[in-house]
Amino acid sequence: MRWESLREYRTRAGQSDRRGDSGWTPPADVSETEASYIVVAELPGVRRTDVDVAATVDTLTIRGHRPDPGCEPACYVRLERGHGQFVRRFTFAGPLDVDGVQADFMDGILTVTLPKATAARGRRVEVG
Repeated sequence: MRWESLREYRTRAGQSDRRGDSGWTPPADVSETEASYIVVAELPGVRRTDVDVAATVDTLTIRGHRPDPGCEPACYVRLERGHGQFVRRFTFAGPLDVDGVQADFMDGILTVTLPKATAARGRRVEVG
């Protein structure tokens, strides 16, 4: 079997290591409290300036780019960590308070807190 460079493999395989239209898919956890949803995504090697977070009434979209590691000083024999463009979308059951969405990025971890719209939270009704 002839050894081929990673570049040759990708050309021959038609970028088969990609998932859908994205270069890679960062893992994320979604949790829910009574007042909000919290999305925590692992984005190691991604710069803060290369991440875009957008929220609509019921959807969070995280887009970004992790640079190609290149081939200097030596080419890879095996490359398992994804790179390139990525997009993650999360749709929520109820409406979000879009103006209250907060995003923090520290040490390669993106944490997005999405408050539920007041009408979607519900309230406890006292029976008299």
